[in-house]
Amino acid sequence: MNMKKFSKTLLTIVIAAIIMVLSTATVNAVDETITLGNPKRTNAYIAGLSFEYKVTASGTDLYCLNYHKNTAKNTTAKLVKDSKYIDGGLIYILKNGYPNKSITGDSDKDYYITQTAVWWYLDSTKGMANLSDSFKQTGADSYGLRQHVKKLVDDGIAHKNDSYGLSAAKLALTSVNGFDMQLKDSYYISNTIKAEYAESVYNYTVEIKNAPKGTIIVKSNGTEEAYKQPFKLDVKDSFKIKVPVKQVTTTKLTIEIEATSDKVDQYTAYEYQPVDSSMQNIAILVKQSTSAGAKIGLNIDSSYVSIIKVDAKTNKPVAGAKLVLKDSTGKELARWTTTTNAHIIRNLADGNYTVEEIEAPDGYLLNKKVTKFTIDNKHRSAKITVENTPKNVVVNITKIDAETNEALAGAVLLVKDLSGKEIARFTTTNTSYVLKDLANGTYTVEEVSAPAGYKKSDDVIKFTIDDEHLSHQIVFKNTKEVPVPNTSSIPSGLLIVLGIVLTGTGISYIRKHANAN
Repeated sequence: MNMKKFSKTLLTIVIAAIIMVLSTATVNAVDETITLGNPKRTNAYIAGLSFEYKVTASGTDLYCLNYHKNTAKNTTAKLVKDSKYIDGGLIYILKNGYPNKSITGDSDKDYYITQTAVWWYLDSTKGMANLSDSFKQTGADSYGLRQHVKKLVDDGIAHKNDSYGLSAAKLALTSVNGFDMQLKDSYYISNTIKAEYAESVYNYTVEIKNAPKGTIIVKSNGTEEAYKQPFKLDVKDSFKIKVPVKQVTTTKLTIEIEATSDKVDQYTAYEYQPVDSSMQNIAILVKQSTSAGAKIGLNIDSSYVSIIKVDAKTNKPVAGAKLVLKDSTGKELARWTTTTNAHIIRNLADGNYTVEEIEAPDGYLLNKKVTKFTIDNKHRSAKITVENTPKNVVVNITKIDAETNEALAGAVLLVKDLSGKEIARFTTTNTSYVLKDLANGTYTVEEVSAPAGYKKSDDVIKFTIDDEHLSHQIVFKNTKEVPVPNTSSIPSGLLIVLGIVLTGTGISYIRKHANAN
């Protein structure tokens, strides 16, 4: 196996081991002391061996752990912590012997089989010498009980290393791929969650805490249902949960999953030591009703992106820009018009993104810079500021004499936009008229009335404001009017004389040039 593949396999095993949550169980408390009653004697069924039948004062059956000590009776016994005799095999014998199960149908014989199986088992596993070889091999066995004793012993040895105590109610929740929920489409989705359990556990109930509204349960058969209350599953069934993206409003969220098994009837054994140390220590089989529980946390690490548009000079928020968010493939994910508040985008999947401006606010230059940012495990939040530079729009309009190029005052000019809306109307002076802060668009300048002594111009001058043309110098010319003489004040006789003189002069000029030719 190459190192890369080995490392990946090892990591998977480690993750699976770490994320398993060990179960806890609720049990009935065991008594610290018990009172022993007066025993009765059994028959000598095998190899002439007979012994006393041990019970508590209330009649519960007990089993001796050392044949060679005095019979434990009519006294008090204390619980032995960390017994050296109790193990999975001994519990198996008591659980499958009398009185829990009938072996022959005769209670006296069944108790005899169970007690002698305990001694034989301790001889085989703890090196004790409770029973003779005659009992185990050749001694009289007129009722054929030895075979039952030996079977219990052999089966007990086979189960010697079984876990015991609370093992019957073991429950855990696992997910080999971890407990981090992944963003897909419009949901955060968990990996498959399944139960690890002991054979005696058949069902478990799942409760989800801290789940946002709209959380969905996806069962192993593919059915989906809204989570409203705890639900029960067979221990062989798995499940996932889905959380709507729109309900996740924090960058970190942990959803708690609690599983509780149905109550299990479990058997275990305890050792007690009589206050009289000469008496035998005894074992008692206890039936306990237990349930197991497990907890895990499902983690949602969501993203939080804040995008704000500001004036490049004042750093104050600017409304009216149109921005676009795209993913690494160029797909448009969102488009909005800025306000004076930051625009918030939540729950982006891991990846690379861009923010670009497609339309500048009025009075500002378009920002052509594309802002890039990344969402990953190290970068769940991003704060993005997009600047805009204010436009410096200046339009100077000057009225001049067409011959002298000197400024003319007194003309009335009109500035309109392309729709014909009046933008400005003014009377010229000896200095230029200045228009500022015009929005992008095409405008016209025309003369409404000319200065005194000048002809009105019929010119219409156009100019355009855009990001490439912010300033204009517009010159409007006027020509002077030609004066016409007033003939009404000249005497009519003088006009006749002048006409004759001019006519004669003209005739003389024509003859002179004709003779010359």
